[in-house]
Amino acid sequence: MYDIGWHVFLDRFPVLVDRRRRRRLVVVGVVVAVVVFVGLLAVGLLTGDLGASSPSNVLWVVGAVLLGAGVGSVGSVFVPVGPSGWAILPVPGIGWRTQEAVARYYRRNPPSVAPEHRDAVLHGMPEHRDVLVRATFRGLLLLVGWALALLGVIAIDVGAIGGFNTALFIVPFWPLVSAGTAIAGIRTLGRQEQLRVEAGALPPVPPPLPPRGRPGAPSGSKLSLPGE
Repeated sequence: MYDIGWHVFLDRFPVLVDRRRRRRLVVVGVVVAVVVFVGLLAVGLLTGDLGASSPSNVLWVVGAVLLGAGVGSVGSVFVPVGPSGWAILPVPGIGWRTQEAVARYYRRNPPSVAPEHRDAVLHGMPEHRDVLVRATFRGLLLLVGWALALLGVIAIDVGAIGGFNTALFIVPFWPLVSAGTAIAGIRTLGRQEQLRVEAGALPPVPPPLPPRGRPGAPSGSKLSLPGE
């Protein structure tokens, strides 16, 4: 399922995030990374941690590069990757029982798609898929940025004092929590593609028959009782 979701993500990402937006992401990330890198070097020179010995210098510079890249990756998350208002609104006209049935198809060990749920499963699927691709991309940026920042803090910490310190905890853990959307998004994209194929193979649900009789005519029996 994750393999299918990853292929869907790679297929839709270049279409949804065009070259202009990707260039803007790179520019913002590089600018933020350079600012953080220069700032860390300045702090190291002012505190005397940078320049004490050659191994410490290497670790400090490597840590500054990693931390700068991580902060730049997190900073690029705030660059818009889609048009305004690209979130999916609730779909009207679908009862809560049908919505619960559709939600069960996305859980572990889901049942087969019932024929009466075919249209509800396929309704709005391309729009939901595109929203998931954008959200997954942001989650991946957070995950990569958090990992790089953590490695950078460790390298600077070891280079400065020769061991781990409480400075390790300056790396916030909220990007790691938010990055869970990337893993969940890949899985949902894979399951959504499976449901698209499974529901698409079912015959369309026939529309309900119109009520018999003329429009506006009174319903009920047309026989008259004695005395009427």
